[in-house]
Amino acid sequence: MRHSLAAAILLASTVVAAPAFAAGATSSEAQSVDTSTTASTGAKADLGTVLPAIQASRTTATAIQALTTVGTVNVVKLSPTGNDKEALEKAVSENQADITGLQAAIMANSALKTKLDSETIDTSAVVAASIEADGSVTVFVR
Repeated sequence: MRHSLAAAILLASTVVAAPAFAAGATSSEAQSVDTSTTASTGAKADLGTVLPAIQASRTTATAIQALTTVGTVNVVKLSPTGNDKEALEKAVSENQADITGLQAAIMANSALKTKLDSETIDTSAVVAASIEADGSVTVFVR
């Protein structure tokens, strides 16, 4: 029991300490999601989430090209500061060719592009995306 409580406290302190990119997000805010098929979230994206998604852009682009139907699309707007901003810019720079391919795949997938257009998301602002186990797509934008 003590180990479970200690693990829960450690996990909670890690979540609170994680840097948040989402505009205006604080560690005490609950995630808010629109109920429409394209949802802008109050979800926080830290480097541990965004950097692997950026590095997987080539694979994600291939998967997006193969999508025939698109369920929910979650949009996470990034606004990092300080060292996190530098790390994000470096990752984007190092993976620019793959990000460009991801953006092209999104533009070619009419179902996904339509949903992003309905949220007035410019495809050129996309720096990463991921396809979740439930079939939803999360798009990270600047």
